[in-house]
Amino acid sequence: MQTNWIKNVLICSTLFMNVALFSAPVSITLENGNVWTGELDQTVTVTVLEKGKEVTVEGTITRATIDYIILNGNLVMVSDIVSISGGTEAPDATKTNAEETKGDADKEEPGVNNSVVHATEGDLPTGVFVLPLYEMVGTYFRPHEINQLIDHVDENYGPGQIIILDIKSGGGSVKVWSDIRDTVFNARDRHRFIAWIQSAGSGAAATAFLCDEIYYRSTGYVGSITMYSGSIENVAPDWQLYGWIKELQGVLAKTSHTPAVAGCMVKSREQFSYSIDPETGEYTYFYDSSGDHVLSTTGQNLMLSPQEALDAGLSDGTADTGEQLAKLLDLEEWIEYDTFGRDIAKKWQDTLKEFEEIGPKLRAELGGDVDGKTRKQQIGNQIKAGEDLLRWAKKLGETAELMGLHEENILRIKTAIENLKHLRQNLN
Repeated sequence: MQTNWIKNVLICSTLFMNVALFSAPVSITLENGNVWTGELDQTVTVTVLEKGKEVTVEGTITRATIDYIILNGNLVMVSDIVSISGGTEAPDATKTNAEETKGDADKEEPGVNNSVVHATEGDLPTGVFVLPLYEMVGTYFRPHEINQLIDHVDENYGPGQIIILDIKSGGGSVKVWSDIRDTVFNARDRHRFIAWIQSAGSGAAATAFLCDEIYYRSTGYVGSITMYSGSIENVAPDWQLYGWIKELQGVLAKTSHTPAVAGCMVKSREQFSYSIDPETGEYTYFYDSSGDHVLSTTGQNLMLSPQEALDAGLSDGTADTGEQLAKLLDLEEWIEYDTFGRDIAKKWQDTLKEFEEIGPKLRAELGGDVDGKTRKQQIGNQIKAGEDLLRWAKKLGETAELMGLHEENILRIKTAIENLKHLRQNLN
């Protein structure tokens, strides 16, 4: 369901009493005074105004109060709703009493109570915002979308929201992770950040550590936060690795998880173990193997499975579905207020995938692998390829450097374009 339109809708709803054989009747009064009458669990078509345009969505109403309805599991709150169809439209309020009551006695059936009972007011259900963070940290997985979602939540919903980072990544750029750290920490005082792990290695694991709570999928993992220098074949020197450990320990100290686990995820010579007090259940963590439960010994980088993390008090729970996660978050049900986070993540993923396909082709064309009936046409196509690469560099922004369009290469492309233009001019 498309849910961008949900955010500012206020719904007035009235519940009708009916016989137990039927779903609960619902009466919804729209802003324009029109009244729609139907039943819970009924398929309806809702038209709303979104940025001045009418958007029509089909769904099922599963809850209705005086303040909101739940449509297909999503919160729909009033002024943007234009119409609802699929049930029975109530008589127009401008009709005369005679028109409204004509034939009522004939239509009423025995055993049916047609009196109206207003729904009680209640607090809005607590929902969440989800941002998928997939693939490489620094390219697909970056701070820009986190910032966008935070700004969206601040502007439209206010403080105290639940932001879920849905993580599936083997890691990536430490430099970009530092920007992610600053972004999350700047907003953690006004929102609750949740890491929901499909897989989290290296910088992705470090991102999970930024969150207030960490939940695993049943097949998830977190760990192996190794730092490389230049390429994956070159592990960073010890002074960098221990600086990285210190950074992670500082991050963990600001959460509910022990800083002691950082070292063994970065350096294979570091160890980690823990003991649990049998009477109080309190955890004690050790920077060596002296605890009752040893998770990391010399010669390995720790990577935690869901059960290992849960047993060690390093996970807040395991959930494979939104409904399961909602229970762990102490929510009555799984409700996503809107799909803004999912939408911007998909838009960026689609953009990068497009460049991954066309980028190599454009580089080859700039280098001379082009069609053209004449040499002049071939040179023109080379120039066009170079100009397209420059446009992509601008479109990708800071990510361009990680996609091979760093400042030095951009200068080479510009130089090649100028040289080709001179060559084409000399052919005239």
